[in-house]
Amino acid sequence: MKTIKSIIILVGLICAGIAQAQTLDVAALKGVSPAVMRQVYEISRNVKLTGEQQLKLAHGIEKENKYFLQDIAENDGMLSVRGAQKLAKMRDQMLADVLSEDELAQYYRGYFDKEADAEGQKVANELRSRYALTDQNWKFIRIAFYKIDLESRVISKMMADQPKKAAKRIEEIKREYLTSIEEKGGLRVNPDMTITWVREFNPNALRKE
Repeated sequence: MKTIKSIIILVGLICAGIAQAQTLDVAALKGVSPAVMRQVYEISRNVKLTGEQQLKLAHGIEKENKYFLQDIAENDGMLSVRGAQKLAKMRDQMLADVLSEDELAQYYRGYFDKEADAEGQKVANELRSRYALTDQNWKFIRIAFYKIDLESRVISKMMADQPKKAAKRIEEIKREYLTSIEEKGGLRVNPDMTITWVREFNPNALRKE
């Protein structure tokens, strides 16, 4: 029950954090070009940042744009593979320099949200097509695999230089959310993506103590 409650609280906090974002400090960005300001907005819409942080992002984006123009000028109007890789590294480094660890995690959760949601839907739909899942169990599976995919992407991104630790943490996250499916719905999703019914669904397991 504690695990279920902690997951609900975590999802609520993440959603609240994203909802509070999407604020651009126009005064702090005075003089910044519209194109750069738009890119700052695309970052700020996923995590609430101060005007100072937004201005630092703007300066970083201006450097990226300068490098972009240099690379395409040297490659007949096309962005080279090396140039694309360089720009990606510049963006990752800029975000890491400007955002705190918590802010960075929140940003990536917003950035990967749609892809993770699609993955959760896909897994739940595939299992429902093979098993007689109730709407509640479909929902439990969709949410769990959404969170597994989302947190896995965030961890992989933030711990790219520590692949073994990242893999270990991802496995822990996966176990936690798969356990939540079993606790709430009475079914176990196995590693080979088959389902084992452990017990009948107990709606009382969803009630608060």
